[in-house]
Amino acid sequence: MENNAFQISEQERTFAIEHLTKTRDAFVNTIKELDERQWYLKPGPGHWSTAECAEHLFLTEVYYFMPNILKMQADGPNPDKIAEAAGKDEVAISSMENRSYKVIGAPWEEVAGRKIDKDPLIATFLEKRNEVISWLKQTKDPLRVLFFDCPGLGWVDAYQFILYISAHTTRHTGQIADILELELHPNS
Repeated sequence: MENNAFQISEQERTFAIEHLTKTRDAFVNTIKELDERQWYLKPGPGHWSTAECAEHLFLTEVYYFMPNILKMQADGPNPDKIAEAAGKDEVAISSMENRSYKVIGAPWEEVAGRKIDKDPLIATFLEKRNEVISWLKQTKDPLRVLFFDCPGLGWVDAYQFILYISAHTTRHTGQIADILELELHPNS
């Protein structure tokens, strides 16, 4: 599915790869050395623990990121949506990284003592993120005419979706850092 008119530029490709790499590394570096107490640290009832935040990122990477890119590819190019996605590159990042507003997802079932295995989570997250990066390095897909109806943003093209998911990693890595900071400074 090659169409040079709707491919991303090399500058866009480089930016997205660097963003995906930076957010991947920040996430993994934030959690890899946590001890079990820090891993299950929770700021309070009804809030995610560090492990649950990490699991959310893991699940997004495995079941949401590449599967939706594959769906966009299967749906095929739709130049009629270009105007709806225009100008959303930076918004895809900034809206997701902006943690001044809280997004409440589906209710999180709190299960006391539920185990989330950190090392396999990290390994699979890295595998899936690296697959996306490898794909992005070589794809000739017309990312600017493949579209996804993104929660909170409306129609975004595949390139914007990549930036959105990368920024999602930043959002929850920040949430994990906040939980760990609360442990260090509980009265802040």
